[in-house]
Amino acid sequence: MNNGFEKRDTSRETSIKHMFYNWDQEMEIIRNMQKCQRNWNYSKTIHPEVADYLLWHAENAPSKQHEGYYDVYWSTDREVIHECTRYTWGTTHSRNPPSTWRNTQANANMYMLFVAKEPETQLNCHADGSLKSNKDPARWENAYVSIGIAMGLVMRAANALGLSTGCNKSHGDLNGNMFWERKLGIEEEVLKGQKKIAYGIGIGYPQEGRPRWETDDYELAIGAGNGSKLTTDPNMDVHPVTGKKMRKVKIVDIRTTDKAVDPYGVEHTIPAESSIKINTMRKRIINITEIKK
Repeated sequence: MNNGFEKRDTSRETSIKHMFYNWDQEMEIIRNMQKCQRNWNYSKTIHPEVADYLLWHAENAPSKQHEGYYDVYWSTDREVIHECTRYTWGTTHSRNPPSTWRNTQANANMYMLFVAKEPETQLNCHADGSLKSNKDPARWENAYVSIGIAMGLVMRAANALGLSTGCNKSHGDLNGNMFWERKLGIEEEVLKGQKKIAYGIGIGYPQEGRPRWETDDYELAIGAGNGSKLTTDPNMDVHPVTGKKMRKVKIVDIRTTDKAVDPYGVEHTIPAESSIKINTMRKRIINITEIKK
């Protein structure tokens, strides 16, 4: 291992990199995975065999004790995906005053949604040997770690096939209609705490010659900085199902106005185009440290 004091044999290193597979290509795939796609070319479709291949990765990804900590819901149907993505508010446009876009990365050629759940098995135990309940927080940590591993493998496979991806965490409702839970048929399990919608991946073909951060969604919700518990009903103060406090919003078409007032009486300057902020140009701090003897 190079310790900084000896000269590296770059020719040998290069030959090793390409002996079994192209390291440079693999690194470029990872770099592409970091970039969230926001617009899509709907003239193209995901081939059924490609969809099956990506779903295979989701189903066969490794998990702790090989337990089933999640379910996967998916679609390549344009009508279904469009309907679902109407309920993806959560991409912050402004914090002060607060406003939010929909997460257009979900409105892709294919959408794959991971739902964390209590597995049917119990293979983790406490120090005394007794089994951990599926409601134990550690079990839910396992679920989210398992989902993360699966999502990474799906994204890697998709990008290796030349597709673009964009992850999405925003799966809220509007006016308390529990849209996602009812659409997936899991409302009862979610309310019982047995399942929880986690993360989704938009997969597909980007629009050529267009920046990935531009979108085709021209509606902006003013009055809220994220997509949690939103309502356009001025008389709805609490969620009709969960009883949680609602955040009131007004949805405006940016093509028809440049100024608007939100439900809290605050005036907003409405943007002329729907472009989403990106973060990959920022340097993030991830420390890589070797454990010494």
